[in-house]
Amino acid sequence: MQINQLKFGIYLSYASLFISNITNLILTPFIIRNLGQSEYGLYMLIGAFVGYIAVLDFGLGNATIRFVAKYRAENDKRGEENFLFSTFILYSIISLIILIIGTVIYINLDNIFSDSLTLKEIEIAKVMFIILVISLALTLPMNLFTGIISAYERFVFPRLLTISRILVRAIILFVLLSLGYKAIAIIIVDAILNLLMMIINMSYVILKLNVKIRLHRIDKTIFKEIFSYSALIFISVVVDQIYWKIGHLVLGVIASTSEVAIFAIGMVFGQYFIVFSTAISGVFLPKITKMVVNKATGEELTNLLIKTGRLQFLMLGFVLGGFVLFGERFILLWAGPGYKNSWFIALLVMIPLLLVLTQTIGISILQAKNMHGFRAIVYLCISIINIFISIYLSKLYGSVGAAIGTTLSLIFGNIIAMNLYYHFKVHLNIPRFYKELFKGLLISLLGSVAIGSMLLLASSISWVSLILQCIIYSILYSIFMWYFGMNNYEKKLFLGEFNKIKARVF
Repeated sequence: MQINQLKFGIYLSYASLFISNITNLILTPFIIRNLGQSEYGLYMLIGAFVGYIAVLDFGLGNATIRFVAKYRAENDKRGEENFLFSTFILYSIISLIILIIGTVIYINLDNIFSDSLTLKEIEIAKVMFIILVISLALTLPMNLFTGIISAYERFVFPRLLTISRILVRAIILFVLLSLGYKAIAIIIVDAILNLLMMIINMSYVILKLNVKIRLHRIDKTIFKEIFSYSALIFISVVVDQIYWKIGHLVLGVIASTSEVAIFAIGMVFGQYFIVFSTAISGVFLPKITKMVVNKATGEELTNLLIKTGRLQFLMLGFVLGGFVLFGERFILLWAGPGYKNSWFIALLVMIPLLLVLTQTIGISILQAKNMHGFRAIVYLCISIINIFISIYLSKLYGSVGAAIGTTLSLIFGNIIAMNLYYHFKVHLNIPRFYKELFKGLLISLLGSVAIGSMLLLASSISWVSLILQCIIYSILYSIFMWYFGMNNYEKKLFLGEFNKIKARVF
């Protein structure tokens, strides 16, 4: 049963990811056209604003998975029930704090956005904000129940529930927006669906898994263990929120909702880029841990970093090259002419991400060596600096300035600082990594983009012409990489996968 849960859980995770991305690609332009640029920007602004309050979860969801799994392994039912009661109390306190903070912010929303929003926009923003805050306070404890389900290794049910939510939400929003409803309706739909998800998960845990939440004894060490485990997770969540959402908030305060909308669309593509990169790195942690336990040398770990980094570059280079050539036309067709700057904003983020994401295996190396604390602290410091940079540059260049702030953070934090740490503390050979990484691959990427740029001479812009251009570019990229970029190991790997697919199809 556990093997089936794991296997089908993995399949459903990929299905959920695919359905979510496809649904968003279809739904986002529909939402933009029905709301208009200004109200869409307002919708994204308030969502990002409430997102900063949501980090008060403190990583308790992850802690729940870890500790419940530990108690189950030890067959300590009383310890599990006591832990869950303690965590539920913490969630209740956090929900109360969220309501208090939300109330204070709600009272001051007029002052916060007085220079950037109209009176009508502020009124809409206040309605959306209070709905989101109440919804967050009510549904935050859901993380406790989703954590329990994961710790009990029930992977199929929550993923089926997630897929159902995605599809139901899309259908409801299509209907409501077609009938003329606006951003507030989207917020209400999300709030109701989140509440239903919490009730269903809670019922599953109590009725199906027969999990009890009881206080057996007051144990202060539990709280200490929870916070010590959650601290780094909390920092990572804060950093992620600052990296990808600070621009929304800054632009909302000092610019306009239109600038927020343009910035938000650009950043969406940066996040898609990150998701696309996770296909390889996530499966290597067990292997790296084993290598570290067996005292693998820095050069041996560097070899693995190079091998996986080149595979990442092959895939990410294809996406980046295509976006450089056709991203502007895609956004024009997908979101509309008012989002032309979103293409440039996306490129500002995606180009440094190409280097960052070829080193995602480095994170697994840090975790295996228990050295990931430095990364969390560095990212937090750089993210705080990013806030001030984004404020300054947003005043000068609007949404592009906010994107430059994120780009500088990626360069100084994720590339420069972390590469120095990798080289001098983790003892990875970073100069050799970049030399081997770029060998053949960089010139092939540049060559395919250079020749592919001739496709832009075609003046017609339509979905048909865009698809044809992307197909031609894909062929060009494949030829360049096969003959000038890929080494023998990579060719054998791709041929092996191709033959597997061929055998299954035919």
